[in-house]
Amino acid sequence: MIRTLIRLSAAVIAPVVVGLGLATAAPAFAATAAGTAISNTATATYSDGTNSYNSQSNTVTTTVQNAPAMTIAPPQSTPGANTVSPGGSITDNYTLTNTGNGAGYFQMAGTLGTNDGVTAGQGTFTTFVVNAGSGNQSFATVAALNNYLSTGNAGGPFLTAINGTITIGVTYAAQSGASGTITTNVTANITQPAGSGTTVATSTPNTVGQYNDNVVADARMDAQKLATVGGTVVAPTVQYTVRANNGGSRAMAAVFRSGLPTGSYGASCPSNVACGIVLTDKIPSYNATQLTLNGTPSWVTQPTGAVFIYSTDGVNWTNTSTGAVYVGAFIPASAITGSFGASNPGSSQGSVTAGQAQAAFTYTINGSTASGAANPTAITNVVNSIYADQSGFIEGPGITYQIVTNSASATTAQTAPAVANTTGTLTGSAFIVSAASPVANAVLNGPNGFPGATGPDTTTNTDYTAVSYTNGGTILAAVNGATVTVPASAAALTVVNSLQNTGNKDDTYNLTAATGTGLTALPAGWVVSFQSAGQGASGTCAAVTAGTVITSVCVPSGATQNYRMIYTPPASATTFNSYAPYGDAVTATSTNDNTKTNNTIDEIFVGGFVKLTKSLSVALLQPCATATVFTPGSTSVNPGDCVQYSIAYVNVAPSGGTNNITLAASTFVITEDGTASGGSGGTVYTNNWSVNSNGLYAAPVDSNGGTLGGYNPGPGAAGSSKFTDTVGALAAGSSGTCTFKVQVK
Repeated sequence: MIRTLIRLSAAVIAPVVVGLGLATAAPAFAATAAGTAISNTATATYSDGTNSYNSQSNTVTTTVQNAPAMTIAPPQSTPGANTVSPGGSITDNYTLTNTGNGAGYFQMAGTLGTNDGVTAGQGTFTTFVVNAGSGNQSFATVAALNNYLSTGNAGGPFLTAINGTITIGVTYAAQSGASGTITTNVTANITQPAGSGTTVATSTPNTVGQYNDNVVADARMDAQKLATVGGTVVAPTVQYTVRANNGGSRAMAAVFRSGLPTGSYGASCPSNVACGIVLTDKIPSYNATQLTLNGTPSWVTQPTGAVFIYSTDGVNWTNTSTGAVYVGAFIPASAITGSFGASNPGSSQGSVTAGQAQAAFTYTINGSTASGAANPTAITNVVNSIYADQSGFIEGPGITYQIVTNSASATTAQTAPAVANTTGTLTGSAFIVSAASPVANAVLNGPNGFPGATGPDTTTNTDYTAVSYTNGGTILAAVNGATVTVPASAAALTVVNSLQNTGNKDDTYNLTAATGTGLTALPAGWVVSFQSAGQGASGTCAAVTAGTVITSVCVPSGATQNYRMIYTPPASATTFNSYAPYGDAVTATSTNDNTKTNNTIDEIFVGGFVKLTKSLSVALLQPCATATVFTPGSTSVNPGDCVQYSIAYVNVAPSGGTNNITLAASTFVITEDGTASGGSGGTVYTNNWSVNSNGLYAAPVDSNGGTLGGYNPGPGAAGSSKFTDTVGALAAGSSGTCTFKVQVK
């Protein structure tokens, strides 16, 4: 009993030391690798007062499971921010880090446009760009990207080590009119596959990264062209003003020398450096004739160090103006750090005020003296530019936006479209349409095909067109001293005249008609109107269908256009005097300058235009054999007296001047018949000189040498009762006389 108690006391009193043995240990801030076995054994020492003892527990073991974790930078909680320009492209790069306790592979989660890619704002997703250790790879869909990450590494996943990273870029294009903010997201997780001590693959919850990109207009070259037409008509000039300004929201940058037109930079910059900005302006042509530089350009606003440059072909540039077809300005990189090229909002494409212009210059060209040169749209002049933006691209009209990288690899072939551009409405360009000469208006109005005809006084205001009105052949005879009747509802008469614009600007001519000087007014009821003879569109003149009723005619500079005068009789009969000229003087008046006018005259003859006038003279108490004194117009005659008849003939149509249209008689034959009768109404006649005389005393005589013949009886003239006088052709204004004698029985 006592022994037992002593042992118990010893047991109570002896100290016992217990120890815990850990197989592995790790710092508190690092996750233990998945699959790690954690073993635990307890040990103890004790004494019974005399002896020391050791004691060890059994070992217990546990295995560290997968503990996947990841981060995305920038995270959704504190988004990143890039700057993108409207119409430009950008890539938002996300860094995905494996912060778990074992290697794993990343996967994107969600859907394109909702959780991934462009999720808000005016941007259009282009592609994902992923680098998992084997270089950049591009994918258009989430599924394709995930397939690559999970199977693209020799059939297996791209495993990212603990604390390792991959990058995923979201590439998109901002819409051309984008503004505000464009948001992109990458929603992803990481999966640790099953391994030692881990029976299943384990994935993290989704983690979201985000960019809120600011849409800011990049550098933008705004330009404006102005034109002032000067000089004289014989020595015209056009002065151009070129203005340029950065109307964008970011500063411009210099273009690498390799991307600038050859020689445009002179010797001012070495190879493979950001060199400067170029403005180019091709001198226009007119009617396929290249216009030329007059003098040399001058600065209105000169950026520091800027110089004028010239080219004959738009490819090679020098500082020599001889033979220049292009005028330009080179602005060196050193100037771009100053006021030129800085963001200066307020201007726009085609609109830069003098106060806004960061660069401005003027130059003068020789205009054109050719037809149409004064038209307000005669020539078009375009200024172009080549510059770089803050996104790292070379820009200019004709260059696809943000496609040519601004680096030493840029070439003149890539930027040449900006020099060759002729469309002045593109960003980086401007244009002006102008005349190539001061205005000189003039008009000629004349007969069909001869607008410059001259009249008898040698001026172009008295030229004429003579016509014979026959009502379709129903009126073919007029009687001297009588009138001619045009029946009711007779046919209209058409006269074609020609207008020529001898000025240097397209013009429209108003037409008016009034009774011409020396002409008889048309009878009451006749209506005069104008019709188009038909014309196609040309210059600023529109097409007009033939027969269209008009009051004016548009004629391009240097061109000729016909028009019709329509003389329409009334529904009732009208009376005209035989052989009298009727008609109107037609005046064409310039609408460009109403002091410029020209006349032409339409002369109308009704029933014919060759007038015969019969007269007689009597040798009182003298036979024809000895008659010497004749009394003109004697109303009495004695038996045995000699009577001399005269037939005066004249073509009453107008004559004189040049290139007029008049009436000429042909196959003109006078018939004198001593027994003939004819006519009607007040013009009835009966010839009886043959019955009351011995016939022709001798052969008739024609003052123009007409051929006499047709005697009855023949073959000689003496005693004949009839003859003909064949005159043949009788020109306008020409006249003659045929005389013959008979002796009264």
